[in-house]
Amino acid sequence: MTLRELIQMVVVLTIVTSVCAGGLAAVKLATREQIDYQQIKFIKEPALKKILADYDNDPISDRLQVVTGKDARGRDVKTTFFLAKKGGTVKSLAFEASGPGYGGPVGVMIAIDPQQDEVQAVAVTTQSETPGLGTKIVDDPAFPAQFANKPVSANFNLAAAGGQIQAISGATVSSNGVSAAVTRGVELYQNVKSQLGL
Repeated sequence: MTLRELIQMVVVLTIVTSVCAGGLAAVKLATREQIDYQQIKFIKEPALKKILADYDNDPISDRLQVVTGKDARGRDVKTTFFLAKKGGTVKSLAFEASGPGYGGPVGVMIAIDPQQDEVQAVAVTTQSETPGLGTKIVDDPAFPAQFANKPVSANFNLAAAGGQIQAISGATVSSNGVSAAVTRGVELYQNVKSQLGL
């Protein structure tokens, strides 16, 4: 193989890989919004249906993203807020926060009444807790019900830490993960409420 043939092969391979990479990037950009919608629809919508009530719009379509901080690299961190409306008026807004659980982060969807500044309901969206113990945070409806109908100024810590929430027996770490997620979520809501235009 001559040097000329080797250079031609390298040039052809470079052009082919560039075209393929460009095509993949274009497909990703073209489908990004639909993929985001599908992920929300199948991962977050079940939790939204549990915690939102009395609305006549599509909260998934009526969502907005707000910059709520910076990550370790200094990039913007955005939080998605789902707006539940009745007759054009926002009755609830829902968003996700997380806390440290026993098996990893516990994701919690929180619904807040922006007029009353009151937590309406919470539902666990993601968790990797111990089956039969930590998963009681999902399976026991009495646990998330403790967070409902409380002002955002309430103490959402566990009772053992001076708060208002009773931990599930045998699942204290998992219970604390939900409690921490709600506490963080309420703080985040209070920090960005003015940016939401409500």
